[in-house]
Amino acid sequence: MELLKWTLNIIEKYGIKPRQKYGQNYVIDEKMIDCILNAADLSHNDIVLEIGAGIGTLTIRLSERVRKVIAVESDKKSIKSLSEVLAERNNIEIIEGDIMKMPLPKVDKIVSNLPFSISTPITFKLLSEGIFKLAVLTYQKEVADRLIAKPGSSEYSRLSVAISLLAEVEKVRDFPPESFYPKPKVFSTIVRIRKKEIDIDWKTLDFLLKVLFSQRRKKLGNALKVLQKLSDFEIDIDRINFKLLERRVFELEPREFLYLSTLLTRRL
Repeated sequence: MELLKWTLNIIEKYGIKPRQKYGQNYVIDEKMIDCILNAADLSHNDIVLEIGAGIGTLTIRLSERVRKVIAVESDKKSIKSLSEVLAERNNIEIIEGDIMKMPLPKVDKIVSNLPFSISTPITFKLLSEGIFKLAVLTYQKEVADRLIAKPGSSEYSRLSVAISLLAEVEKVRDFPPESFYPKPKVFSTIVRIRKKEIDIDWKTLDFLLKVLFSQRRKKLGNALKVLQKLSDFEIDIDRINFKLLERRVFELEPREFLYLSTLLTRRL
C-alpha cells in the first residue's frame, strides 16, 4: 500500500499519465521487486542496465545493491521525475532515449520490468547485440511462455528458437495484474536469462526464422521455395534430408533451423 501511495504521488506531481499501449505499468508490489532483485543475484561490483526505468521504483532498490545503474527511459516527464527523485544517488546514470535506437552498453547484468510494447524486439536486440552475464526481465506471461516453448506446441515461435540457441532461460515466478498500477489485463512473469557463448551468423538466422515462421504450418520444403522466391537468398535443397523437408516448420528443432541457416547463400 505504501508503494502504491508513493507511485500515485509521483505521477501526480510530475503530470505523468501512464499509457498502457506503451506498457507503462508501475510495480507496486514489494514482493515482486524483492523477487526480481533476488533472482538477479546482485553484487556490489555489478554494473546494471535498467530498460524503461519509469519513475525509479526499481532503480532505487538496484542502486542500493550495485556499483552502478544505467537507467534508460524515453518518456520526458518520467525523465524529469527520475532526475529529481534520484538526484542524491551518485551511482545512477540516467539516459534519455529509445533503447531500440541506441547501442547497448557493456554491463554485468540487465534488470528490468520491460515495457510490454517492446518486450519481444528488445529481447532480440539483447540476444544479438548485448554483452552481459545475466538478465532478469519481466514479461507478459504469454510472451514468457513463448520463450520456453518446445517444437510442435502452439506457443513455439521465432522467439523460442532464437532464445534456445542463444541463451538459457528460466521462469522464476508469475505475478497478478494487481502487482502493477495501472493494472494490466494479463499476468506477468519474471524470467532469468543467461547468454550462451556461441558463434552464430545472427542476421542470416533471423532472416530465415522470420520467413519460415510466417509459414509455420507449411512443410519445410514448400516454405523454403517461398523463401527463395521472396529474397535474394538461395538454398541447396538437395543437401537437405527428405524427411526434414516433409516436416512442418513449427515442428523443427532449434538446431535444425541453425543448420538451415548455414546453407543459405546470397545470389550473385
